[in-house]
Amino acid sequence: MTNLFEEDLAHAEQKGLLRSLRIIEGWDGRSAVIDGKKVTVFGSNDYLGLSCHPEMQEAVSRFMAGSPFGSGASRLVAGTTKHHVAFEEEIAQFLNKEAALMFSSGYSANVGLMTALLNKNDTVYADRLTHASLLDGARFAGARLKRFKHNNPESLAELLSKNDGKGKKLVVTEGVFSMDGDKPPLAEITKTAKKYGAILLVDDAHGFGVFGENGRGTVDEAGVARQVDIHAVTLGKALGGQGGIIAGSRSLIDGLINFSRSFIYSTAPPQVMAVAGSVALKVVSGTEGKTLRKKLGNNIDLLALGLKKLGLNGSGSHIVPVMVARDKDIVQMGKRMLEQGVLAPAIRPPTVPPGTARFRVSLSASHNEGDISKLLEILGKTL
Repeated sequence: MTNLFEEDLAHAEQKGLLRSLRIIEGWDGRSAVIDGKKVTVFGSNDYLGLSCHPEMQEAVSRFMAGSPFGSGASRLVAGTTKHHVAFEEEIAQFLNKEAALMFSSGYSANVGLMTALLNKNDTVYADRLTHASLLDGARFAGARLKRFKHNNPESLAELLSKNDGKGKKLVVTEGVFSMDGDKPPLAEITKTAKKYGAILLVDDAHGFGVFGENGRGTVDEAGVARQVDIHAVTLGKALGGQGGIIAGSRSLIDGLINFSRSFIYSTAPPQVMAVAGSVALKVVSGTEGKTLRKKLGNNIDLLALGLKKLGLNGSGSHIVPVMVARDKDIVQMGKRMLEQGVLAPAIRPPTVPPGTARFRVSLSASHNEGDISKLLEILGKTL
């Protein structure tokens, strides 16, 4: 039987929700070639432009000249190298945690963490807009899942107060929400979690490298780094590479090494990814990192000012949702923008709730004033 998804695909197309892959070529940190045309891209998570940084490219080229690419085995069999271990120690120290563990992606890190840590006797308290990887992890673990109102510590407290006292309590939120670009009141959420004896996990995929002292992320910016039990970050966004990181206590990391199925049964990330991560971390935490964050901050302010003139709002971060009136209109609107030389990804259900389709504009330090002016002009014509 070959037409396994025929009805589902037809239904998605009828509702205007059918998806397809877009080929990107010639990425330079701010623009790319799509269908033979160079366009300015506002859809990348390469927030500091490090994927194209000369030091990153040189380090990767130099390393690959004398080393194999693939790891050839899982970490527990024969896939762990000194480069994996050195980078894990380096990033753990940077995040002020006892230990850290590298996964092949942020998704596999979150799912591997939660399925190892939780079972049917445990309860997860997740922000209403928490990323799919965290929700999937809770469901795959068989844990009870409670959703608190977005960025609402009072709603979290109300749910925690009703806990039956059985099993672990895990509070889950993000540092910067991936589709809305807003940040949670981390100090208040941390206080609430600790009051009720809950474990606190913050997925700072979109805040790591961008916020906090030397780019340590939103937990550092909020002053709660030591109270956050589990800090999840990624190498695939501001650090310009690939892979996910879970940082926490030595006991937590030893537990993941022994019980996390996505870690145990996956081929180790190529060691060059750890090498690139180490170089990126050096850039992020140094003088150049400060310069890049300042430039990104200026771009955030510039876009917010322009959006205000259009009667729209910024988000206070490098991720800016530009909402549209009707979900079904956004694909054609996105095509018109692309024809004019700008890619701003059209985000539709089920990625976001019905009635909340938006262009997810993501800014980079690599963007210039002309890029942002062009985006604003085209948005003004399109919306």
